[in-house]
Amino acid sequence: MHKTLLAISLFSILASACNPPGITEVGPDTPAPALTATLKGRILFEGTAPTPKKISTSSDPACKNSNLVSEEVVVSDGGLENVILYVSGGDIEGKRFPVSKEELVLSQEGCHYVPHALTLQVNQTLKIVNNDETAHNIHAWSEINSAFNESQSSKGVVTPKTFSKEEVMIPVRCDVHNWMNAFIGVFNTPLSAVSAKGGAYELKLPGGTYTITAVHEKLGKQEQMVTVAENGSAELNFTFKADDKSAD
Repeated sequence: MHKTLLAISLFSILASACNPPGITEVGPDTPAPALTATLKGRILFEGTAPTPKKISTSSDPACKNSNLVSEEVVVSDGGLENVILYVSGGDIEGKRFPVSKEELVLSQEGCHYVPHALTLQVNQTLKIVNNDETAHNIHAWSEINSAFNESQSSKGVVTPKTFSKEEVMIPVRCDVHNWMNAFIGVFNTPLSAVSAKGGAYELKLPGGTYTITAVHEKLGKQEQMVTVAENGSAELNFTFKADDKSAD
């Protein structure tokens, strides 16, 4: 009898250590929170927008893209494009989301990446496609995930990739064409977005209070808190300045 009581006590102690007070175990059968709330806004740009730098593609005659310009800082209608936004804290703790089955695409077109910035979930499939009449290679400079550097020798080659850990931002480059670059954000949740024309973005998320992080490849990172009601909407804007970091 004493041995049985001792075993039960030891089990209770171990269980308490694995699940400290205030932390709820989230099992695989826990339903995903409904994304009933909407957060939207703009990433504003303050200051003089840099003149887009023209890129010469003459090193490869197959790169017939005479209008190619740098996408480091893209400003349209007073807003900053290609900013990655994501929920980085708050009421997201303890929530589990299924991995999206949507297969995202990073395309090489006219010897540049489309889109320039994208987000996806851990273990969600990303298809990297060569749509050019020339060879490319995909060089992902990951620091947390496994880095990779793979050739795509001809048009139509598709390379599927997944990432096993959260990481922001992963630079992707082509060593054959050194002007080509893109950025990937990988998250445990689907609560992320990229600012588009005019700096506009929209996030669908469960109602709650969150920390929202906005990060740009050259102008740095900002955070703000916001509360969005279930089935409600809220607006949250960020402002990046030309001199936050060198925008030239």
